[in-house]
Amino acid sequence: MRFKSVYSFILCSLLFMLSACGDADKEKELVDLFTTASQDLIAINFDAATTEDLISIDTFFDYRIEGVKSNGVDVVPVDGNIRWSLSDGAVSSIDQNGRLSSGSVAEVVTVTARFGVLSTTLDVTVSAAKFDQVVKLNSTPVSINMCQSQPIQPIARYLNDDGSEEIRPVDNTVINTITWLIRNQDDDAPSQRAYIKTENNLAELQALATGDVFIQAQAKSLSSGNIVTSADFSQTLGHNFNSLKLCHKSETDLSTCTLSSADIVENAVLSIMSVGNYQASDGSSYNQNISAYSKWGTDSTSNATIAFSADRQQINVTANTTGTTANISAACGNVEQAVSDSAIKNGVVLGEPVTCAVGNINCLRATAAVNINNIVVTSLEVKADGVALVDDTLLVLASRPSTINLNVIANYSDNTSQDVTADTKITYNNRSAFVVFAISGSPGAYTVLTAGNADIQITFDSQVFIAKITIP
Repeated sequence: MRFKSVYSFILCSLLFMLSACGDADKEKELVDLFTTASQDLIAINFDAATTEDLISIDTFFDYRIEGVKSNGVDVVPVDGNIRWSLSDGAVSSIDQNGRLSSGSVAEVVTVTARFGVLSTTLDVTVSAAKFDQVVKLNSTPVSINMCQSQPIQPIARYLNDDGSEEIRPVDNTVINTITWLIRNQDDDAPSQRAYIKTENNLAELQALATGDVFIQAQAKSLSSGNIVTSADFSQTLGHNFNSLKLCHKSETDLSTCTLSSADIVENAVLSIMSVGNYQASDGSSYNQNISAYSKWGTDSTSNATIAFSADRQQINVTANTTGTTANISAACGNVEQAVSDSAIKNGVVLGEPVTCAVGNINCLRATAAVNINNIVVTSLEVKADGVALVDDTLLVLASRPSTINLNVIANYSDNTSQDVTADTKITYNNRSAFVVFAISGSPGAYTVLTAGNADIQITFDSQVFIAKITIP
């Protein structure tokens, strides 16, 4: 706290002195000071976990900055208001989002990031060494359980013209060209236990079942020009899976949510997620949305159809047939049903229930019954000239109007509403004809005849609302 107070005092003093100056340079310094002080930072650095100081020619790398808070301990990402630059004479370039685009020649450049009055630098070697082959799946061992995913950063060998090697992460121009081959270790057959997805220059290992697999990376060597297949990388896809359940996607507390049945109306969409409960290494447990890596099915595509959302974080169930039920099932692990390789890649959605074989501890399943009901009117809302009425309760007017105009809204079981004031199915029963008189051709409109209590019974689709108004 004392350190922060001193830091704030110094900043305030500098701001006071700078505010007395009027030239453009001092004004810029003042803005820089405000920028720094507003984030309570005393230093910025390149994010060590994601920073590379050796990259290939003709590629790009996105640099990130983190800031040290004034307590000297807390570190936070810094996303905006960073000014990026490269050393003079650099062939490479950098944009103001921190993306370094390397040139076509080898060089060493200094990357500078400035945030307010703070700055940091990094020397980056742009290498002409050519990609040869992947030598490691990830820089560190990958720990992953069934129905989970983990980002990976493959490590490759790059060769210089003199034959020397560079061992470093695969760059962004090569990562997208890799074909990943996965086999089961127990039978050496092509495996559906896992899949590696590459998107936006990032690779992600997805575990769809438990077991041991061999993973190989196949890509064109830019050094030899040949297609090279890596050695086998052994990978264990763990279990540590306690239970599986279904929940409404809108639920935020994954520990308490549950869904065994739901009622929706025809053409409505119900969004469901699968939630896995896992055992952590310290003995505790945690819950996770595993919809993307679960296998989904329905017992009746005519009653309801199912499909992944664009981000695969939920399954959308569309109700097709009123008066029916669709049983939605989800499973994690090796199900009994045949699954295509394209489904493993894009998400498994079957037109039949997914099931686990009896006694198969490497497969967990959950189901929910979706009941498809008729859309019915659940209530009526009535207003008199914009004032809400309460069913069968008098509204006392302060003065006598010449007319009264009723507006009727029907609320439906699918949570929609509609103005039905002039609907052909609505009926108005004026039980006080000596007080108000219906205006012909204007449903819900009445001419006030005299003082008294107006009593109008409104009926729509079996719902009844009694409008009562005291007219002075």
